[in-house]
Amino acid sequence: MSDLSTITDLKIHQHSYWNPIIQFQLSEDTYPHWNIFCIEDGIFEFQVMDQRGEAQFGDIIFCPPNIPLKRKAVTPLKFHFLRFSFQNIENYALPIGKIKIHDHERLSSTYSHLRSLAFNETELSNKWKAHLIYDLLQLYNIENQHNIENQILTIDNQPQIKDPIVAKAITYLHEHAFTNITIGSIAAHFGLSPVQFTRRFQTSIGIPPIEYLTLLRLRKARTLLLETDYTIDDIANRCGYSNGFYLSRIFSKKMKMSPSQFRKIHKI
Repeated sequence: MSDLSTITDLKIHQHSYWNPIIQFQLSEDTYPHWNIFCIEDGIFEFQVMDQRGEAQFGDIIFCPPNIPLKRKAVTPLKFHFLRFSFQNIENYALPIGKIKIHDHERLSSTYSHLRSLAFNETELSNKWKAHLIYDLLQLYNIENQHNIENQILTIDNQPQIKDPIVAKAITYLHEHAFTNITIGSIAAHFGLSPVQFTRRFQTSIGIPPIEYLTLLRLRKARTLLLETDYTIDDIANRCGYSNGFYLSRIFSKKMKMSPSQFRKIHKI
């Protein structure tokens, strides 16, 4: 029988399980590897780079190597702390800061398995821990991709729009999405200020016009990545962006992976 624990190149360097902890001994710490906090119960405040907030069950905090992580327990906590690294880190687009896992049943199951391995530091147990962490990353990517797909579906399945200006604006967006238009220029075309236009558009559609425009452009970018061999700069120009760097920044923020990674993973 094959050893499924070897399917990733993720290596676990430390796994600690706290049940419970009332307060952290240090309010800030730095680690030499990627590290994550997987919260099973309780609430704590965190800051990673410029991202700060509160985390609880369903949230996982990712912190890159050598980056300070600030933390403060708000309530008694139960959580897993793991340090890990990848042999080929360039193949992965790891999130920074807080991510959410919405499949709580799957998450609870994963945490249960991690608890059973918490005080076992053998090579085999660390491989299984690596498999579980990799599985969480894939689950996050699946959920994020599903969210993007749902947003894109709103483009194709518009409800009946009562606001005549917004209805005309949507047609205008589809006709000019891949040019260098701005929300300000669209608003001016319909005799509105950017604030007025954004408010009316979001009331009718449920998302702001800049988000709608971004989804149109990303949909085309994804198609071009998979169906052509165009460079990132070529694709950017065809999707209304000034250069490949800007497209990559927008694409990575929405898709949680770079255009080149998307092409490598999905292209047949």
